[in-house]
Amino acid sequence: MRLALSDLKKTIRRTHDAVYLTPYLIRPNELTGPLTALIALHESWLGRARAAFPRDAPAEIVGDYRLARCLVTCLGEWYEWRAPDWPGPAASKEVTALAGRGIDTPGRLRLALYDSVNASAGGYLSAEMRDAGLDACAAALGIGRASLDALLYLDADERAMLTRLTSDAPAPALLAARYNQRALEALLTASSTVEWTLAGGEGAGTVVKRVCFLARCMGVQYDVAFDDDFLSETPDAAEASSLARVAESRAPYALAPADPLSIGADIAHISTMAGRDLRLTLYGPQEVTGAPNQYGDRLARLCQALLGYRRDPGATTEASLARADPRGSARVYLHGRPVTFLFDDRILKAIQAPRDSAGPSSAQPDTAAPTFDSELEERLYDEFAALERSGESHGWHLEREPEPLVAGHVIAVPDFALTRGGRRVYVEIAGYWRPEYRERKARKLLALRGRAALLVAVPASARGEFAALAAAMPVLWYTTRVSAEALLALADREFDDLAARLARLDPSRVYTVVNARGHIPPDETMALLGCYSRNELTRALALLDTSDAGPGGPALVWMDQLGLCATDWRDALLQRARAEVEAQPGRRMPLAALCRMLAAQLAQPELPESLGASLATLAGLVVARASIFDAEVMSPDVASSESSEPADVPSPAQKPRAPQPRRAARRTLSEKKSLQQAAFGDLTGDAPGAR
Repeated sequence: MRLALSDLKKTIRRTHDAVYLTPYLIRPNELTGPLTALIALHESWLGRARAAFPRDAPAEIVGDYRLARCLVTCLGEWYEWRAPDWPGPAASKEVTALAGRGIDTPGRLRLALYDSVNASAGGYLSAEMRDAGLDACAAALGIGRASLDALLYLDADERAMLTRLTSDAPAPALLAARYNQRALEALLTASSTVEWTLAGGEGAGTVVKRVCFLARCMGVQYDVAFDDDFLSETPDAAEASSLARVAESRAPYALAPADPLSIGADIAHISTMAGRDLRLTLYGPQEVTGAPNQYGDRLARLCQALLGYRRDPGATTEASLARADPRGSARVYLHGRPVTFLFDDRILKAIQAPRDSAGPSSAQPDTAAPTFDSELEERLYDEFAALERSGESHGWHLEREPEPLVAGHVIAVPDFALTRGGRRVYVEIAGYWRPEYRERKARKLLALRGRAALLVAVPASARGEFAALAAAMPVLWYTTRVSAEALLALADREFDDLAARLARLDPSRVYTVVNARGHIPPDETMALLGCYSRNELTRALALLDTSDAGPGGPALVWMDQLGLCATDWRDALLQRARAEVEAQPGRRMPLAALCRMLAAQLAQPELPESLGASLATLAGLVVARASIFDAEVMSPDVASSESSEPADVPSPAQKPRAPQPRRAARRTLSEKKSLQQAAFGDLTGDAPGAR
């Protein structure tokens, strides 16, 4: 149960027209006596009913009603009120009687009582008839009246028994730390923005990587930028500041060296920015969707992980913000008014739990979150992966974890990266967020104009916000989903480097490789020629001039499904195929058998029948099909002898078919009208159409 912001003990002060909020946190060695007494009170009530629990005792022990209420809520991680187990005080004979009627819970017992009252008293028992009605119901069920009264309300809140969830009671220091942590979480849940300033230098890249990964896992919108002092000194300070605070789509990434083919000279690696502080901004529900409950919990869990503490004491915190000397603040709305909450060393120390204390065992993991930011991105990734598996991605590979782009003071973390050879293109998807988010996204992407190869997918409903962006970089407009085929076509059109790849093609090397091996399969041929599609392959083969002999060997020939072949190797393969058919009885064989023979010659597991038929035709053989499932290959003279028989002379076993009777043609509606008019004219003596 989350602490309510209204129940949290806090102090509000105003300084220089700014309102600051400071929550009350328990300092080390503070309130040790009251905390010990509060834990002892719960320990003394183990196994006892809740009805007699002194509800005002915690406030009397602590001395503050709000603080006591929050501490009792925190103790709920170690203690829980549980209803007594069925059948409570009932005897074994009574339990057997109830089980025979299918009654094993207080709810079913109450339902049986309702049925008994409806049958005997019409659904209502007056005060005078109540005892008699209950006695009759107990007798009918085979239990005593006392057992009936006890079991009817066995699950009532007043009869719940206090139970400890852990093997040991919590230490006072651990209880104080959990209160401090949950008080901080209550503020973070209600925050609109949370900003952290991290010291730059060595290790900063690891922290940023950790931030982006956790933000993606937990579904929190964030922004990371450099917090440079020179921003306030530049002429366009306002514009630079707005660019530095642009909201960024959450995406994981692994820090990697910058790619010189796709990133300009001013794109740098984060870890090389020594001496430049990093500013991390986490956006709350008011800035994103306006639904505070679920999103606020995710924001609090993210800060909880980044600050280096977990509900699970065994969790690791190697890349926590607590090791990066953070300075931060949160913007909280209290009664509709914005107030600022500052993080300082005292707060960061107060939330750290004692190392020798064990936390509750019923903790929930804080990284259980979706793999993708949205269904939009997941669907795009799945569609593109399907294109890659089928070989239709034109050599592009889609990565989900690209490195960040650092351009000046702007740090952009793209959603995806497309790689092909030495080319790397980043893909950013602008989702269906609030207009403020779209405007910030457009300004930040414009800051990367001309500095990185970038594709942007934008919803058609946001044409107004991204109109300037469409004139600066390639934009893919979408309505409900981002099509992988459309993204692939845009990447091929905007980053077409076929001319450069064809210029690097070395025909002499290709001739040498093909003549040495005899033939190269299609996939290897495309890699050898530097091609990624059939259209590119056609242009590359034209440069080889396959009609003439190459240097040091015969000419090359391309065959679909077989690849690039040397002509002498192909001719030898065709001769072996014809010799195999000629050696068969009747100089014919099934096409499937020929394909198996050719597959063994080529050291392939199987050969398509279409390729086998093409090779047989080139070898001068004839492919005859009795049906689409039955085909055989035969020698040309065998095929010619079979085709020379008269096809129109029936064999003796065949009888000519008798002509079938044909139906008379049906008259059309216009013909019927003409006949009727003619008959009418005959009866009246007038010719048709005389009128």
